Amino acid sequence: MTGVFLMWNSTLQAQLRVHHIFDNNMVLQRDQPVRVWGWANVGKEVTVEFAGQKKNTVVQPDGQWEVILDPMAVSRIPGLFKVTSEGEAVIYQNVLVGDVWILGGQSNMEFDLKRIYHGDEEVASAHFPEIRLMTIPAKARPVLLDDFPRLNEWNGWYGRYDLKGYWMVCSPETVPTFSALGYIFGRRVYMATQIPIGLIDASWGGTTVEAWVSRDQLKTIDRNRGLLDLWDARIRADTAKASDRNNPGASYNGMLGIFGGLSVKGILFHQGFNNALGDARPKLYGQNLELMIRQWRATFNNASLPFGIIELSAGGEPQTLDNFEIRMVDAGCYIREAQLKAYLDLPDVGFVSAYDQQVHWYHPFKKVELGERMARWALATQYGYDFGWKPALPNRVTSKDHQMIIGFDRKVVTHDGRPVEGMAIAGADRHFYPAKAEYLVVGKDDRGRDQSDQSQLVVHCKQVSKPVAVRYAWARNPLGNLVNGEHLEQVIPVPPFRTDQWDWPEAPFAENKAPVFQAHRQKIRDLKQQATQWAKRRRKP
Repeated sequence: MTGVFLMWNSTLQAQLRVHHIFDNNMVLQRDQPVRVWGWANVGKEVTVEFAGQKKNTVVQPDGQWEVILDPMAVSRIPGLFKVTSEGEAVIYQNVLVGDVWILGGQSNMEFDLKRIYHGDEEVASAHFPEIRLMTIPAKARPVLLDDFPRLNEWNGWYGRYDLKGYWMVCSPETVPTFSALGYIFGRRVYMATQIPIGLIDASWGGTTVEAWVSRDQLKTIDRNRGLLDLWDARIRADTAKASDRNNPGASYNGMLGIFGGLSVKGILFHQGFNNALGDARPKLYGQNLELMIRQWRATFNNASLPFGIIELSAGGEPQTLDNFEIRMVDAGCYIREAQLKAYLDLPDVGFVSAYDQQVHWYHPFKKVELGERMARWALATQYGYDFGWKPALPNRVTSKDHQMIIGFDRKVVTHDGRPVEGMAIAGADRHFYPAKAEYLVVGKDDRGRDQSDQSQLVVHCKQVSKPVAVRYAWARNPLGNLVNGEHLEQVIPVPPFRTDQWDWPEAPFAENKAPVFQAHRQKIRDLKQQATQWAKRRRKP
């Protein structure tokens, strides 16, 4: 149900309009000035009333108006939100004040609750009237739109219609088709804090990171010129491609910037698959991801807006000791590395690993674990809870004889109590072999037993006499069982890492059939063929 619209003078034609991000059942952001905006007749007065505040403004020459409400404390008491102008009134009901979180990315963020593992239980348990849900309609546009429609949108992936552009009260009836990961995150934060939570899903399957950054920002990085030129050539050949979801900036224009200026608490982002395909450019991806974070923060008027990254999910053939080498030849590993780098480079960024949710399909049904991990970050950094969330990271590496010693910034263990899996070691020939890893022995106790340092691992393999590099969990669907050592943090995986600088070959800016692109593909095929031969040689008795 949309807001109540009233006309006090029936001879007037309705001109007052409020941006569709405002609606019945919405949550307004607490403890921040709240921008409210819309359109009306030029030069006329508009009044906004809510929670004892009454703000007036005059409509600008472009027909737009805005007011800024003073910061408000949390309110779990449903209120009326009223906008009036020239005898017209728009009234929104059941409005709360709490925290608003944006959910961005591609299909693994968009993936609906009812289809995940435990989804039936989660849907049946979703009696949270103080959690509110909105899904932004999927639109890609070459220029920034000023508003989105409210509609019953056809979803070709699932073969159903989805109600989009409306705020809805969370219930077993409204939550089944909402973002699973986003809902799990939101319900955990709400259960802990009892603060009303608004979740805005602005994700879209099959999108690249460049789709979510405006073109004017992409142009600030020189290497993006090649990408923009490539897309401009495609658009000249087929004008419909201007509204392709992956036309650089198009998804930002149609789904994110479209409600820019809204006051929000933070953002979650889960993406990477479409940047890890045959035209992968991981170094550029890393630059554009950080650029995107900065732009999204500017879009919502907060340079330190909390931003949580969920790394690229696992998917595809699982890594084993038999296919160990060839599974390491995958651009997705470098995309994960770029996501971790963004976490390390930028302030107020959270990070959780997703590689350990091993399934064959690239849409893992294991979303509960990821939503809960992301909630640990938010509860610890935004709500004052003493929860560990930071992943253990390597911070030093040394070579000694035929071994390499990896030091971490905290203790690490295996989540299953088994020996470390997923370590690989290589010599100068760059052949990574499956490696053993044990804690570094640092002395003896008073009974003569070895004493180990659980923050240091000795990595070795009998086939590598002079090791120069170590990689861990380096595959799209990798082996890997290291987690933080503290008991309550053993749900936090150690992220994939490498100690070398042997980068993935960045794809050229060319169409698939172009000779330069075919040469790039041949280079990748050569790497895979080499890995296959290495594996055969390793397995010889």
